[in-house]
Amino acid sequence: VAGMDVDSLTCNKNGKQKEGETNNDTELRDLPSEILQEVISNLPIKEAIQTSVISKKWRNQWKHVSKVTLEEKLHREKKEFNDFVDKLLGVLNTSCIKIFSLACDVCEETHLVNGWLSGFINPTIQELSLEFGNLDEEPLIFPDYLFSSKDLTNFHLSMPHVFVLPSIISFPSLSTLSLREVIFPDSLSTQRLFTGCPSLKQLTLIDCKWDNVETVRIACPSLQILIIREWEDDENDLLAADDDPTSCRIVITSSNLKTFSYDGDLLNDYVLDCDTSSITNGAVEVHPPPSDDTDAGLFVLRILRALSDVERLSISDFATEALCQGSFYISELPLFNSLVELHVESTDPMNMGCDALLTILRRSPRLEALYFAMGVFLHKNDLNKVNPLPSCFETNLKTLRLYGFTGNKDEMFAIKVLLKSTPLLEAIWIFSNPYGFDSDEGSDRLHRLYMKIVRFPRASVDCELYFE
Repeated sequence: VAGMDVDSLTCNKNGKQKEGETNNDTELRDLPSEILQEVISNLPIKEAIQTSVISKKWRNQWKHVSKVTLEEKLHREKKEFNDFVDKLLGVLNTSCIKIFSLACDVCEETHLVNGWLSGFINPTIQELSLEFGNLDEEPLIFPDYLFSSKDLTNFHLSMPHVFVLPSIISFPSLSTLSLREVIFPDSLSTQRLFTGCPSLKQLTLIDCKWDNVETVRIACPSLQILIIREWEDDENDLLAADDDPTSCRIVITSSNLKTFSYDGDLLNDYVLDCDTSSITNGAVEVHPPPSDDTDAGLFVLRILRALSDVERLSISDFATEALCQGSFYISELPLFNSLVELHVESTDPMNMGCDALLTILRRSPRLEALYFAMGVFLHKNDLNKVNPLPSCFETNLKTLRLYGFTGNKDEMFAIKVLLKSTPLLEAIWIFSNPYGFDSDEGSDRLHRLYMKIVRFPRASVDCELYFE
């Protein structure tokens, strides 16, 4: 099917098939028009075109589909894809399209893609997903009526290029906005974009570039979920970050925010200027900053203080290391009186004796579940450092999950201490690192480690041990 075009997929008028030839044909022909249209619209576009051979009633139904998905990767060659999309645009009734998705490389054909944008996107579009790669210097131009759409509810744009924005932006119904690798043009246009989304509930910003923006306020009263990821990806980003490690100040204002997630390299400055008591899910997964001038500890402290009422929190190992750079940061950490679930993200086993981690645990009296993404370790010489252990270990902790287990002595000691200190523990999951036990000898060693852990003293007689 991938090599066919629109003409070859439509009905062969010289064929021998007769309408009503089978009972199935009769049943299909008798479907109500609205159901028939819904069925065809939910098929991949090439399968929708093929339905034209079923019966006379079906012959032109596909031209009025409400959902169109176009992906270059499903075609053998770029020219084949371009020809297919051009022919499709010439025969489809694009005014019927409510959901449109396009994913392709632009290369030197910006004018062609611009034609597709103006052709397929109609003023009543409801859901729009656009993913572009390999853009040249010429920008993609979106039809002006898109930015005043009253019906658009979901908009996803992935485009490593400047997002050209008009002077008037109004998305009254937009509830979900996802922007990836977008370069914002300037402060004023960027502010117009976020101001023009009064009904926004979920905002995702992945590796966007804010170099042209000094300050912007994201003030969406309905915003419930905000996900930010910003990783440096090449030397140009590194050089730019060295010149100005906090190139943009991004202020978030929302009275209904439920989820705030930051995962990045501290390339910009984020401020939660709102009542943060509504936030129940938080993540502060920062990585080593691109410049020694970046005050990572202060950045982490400010975010954690804003997330003090969360029920679920994820924090990276570097975030805790940054807090340990100054005693002031640790002493100013807030109480997490609502926290019941803590995830520690890391690339190596986490030191259970980390001052910042211990402080967070000691200030989380209701903690019930603790996850270590790459396991945990404790040196025997640091046992006095962790005493007294956080009170939540004795009064509330019920679930432990340890990933990336390698079985070294410091990991084993940490597990022994945890089992001995958690009288209410109901289950502990230990997931081994597959690269360390992928041989017969490794399997035997893993079994011996398991048997050793089974014999560790447990404060909880009801604790179940799951070893994978």
